[in-house]
Amino acid sequence: MRLTGFATEAAPEQTAAWFRRTLGQPLVENRLGRKQILGRAEGGYYLTVQIEPGSDGRGSRGMVAVTQLPSAPQPQTREPIAHWRRLLPAGTQVTSHLQTQDNGRFATHLVALNRHGEQLNAQRLGAALRERGYALERSMTTDSAAGFPEQAAGLTLLFRGPGKEAMATITRGAQGQTSIVLLTSVQLESLP
Repeated sequence: MRLTGFATEAAPEQTAAWFRRTLGQPLVENRLGRKQILGRAEGGYYLTVQIEPGSDGRGSRGMVAVTQLPSAPQPQTREPIAHWRRLLPAGTQVTSHLQTQDNGRFATHLVALNRHGEQLNAQRLGAALRERGYALERSMTTDSAAGFPEQAAGLTLLFRGPGKEAMATITRGAQGQTSIVLLTSVQLESLP
């Protein structure tokens, strides 16, 4: 999905009329509160335009989204949140799981919290990534006393595999809560 915001001095009605002419037909139109929503399928994508009055009451603002239609081939690596909970230590709560596809790369952003130490989290995460063809390339420890007092002590792990890479940051907070942030990126041609 690609999302772009816009703002214009034209009134919402004028902006919607311009998009109607530009997008062509057939066009789906709907209203949601003060927002005018226009949509149209084009090739393997769906274009959505959302228009609303400007924040100062003048002009209009909105968003344009381009989404790949579900019938298009999807990467095989999309794991549900429950899958990640099973791979990480017991009691782990996944607070965010985002997946994107852009410029030939499939990326995952995962944020999880638990009360286990950095080393146990690193071991479990490393094992899960090794099963997916990643190898640990580098491990770095950050110390809050090492010139970065505003940064919590933690561990950063860099992984690589054929056509893919991952970075995990594991930090333990003052209240004993550990956060795991994992970013993975896979070149789509290398997916099975």
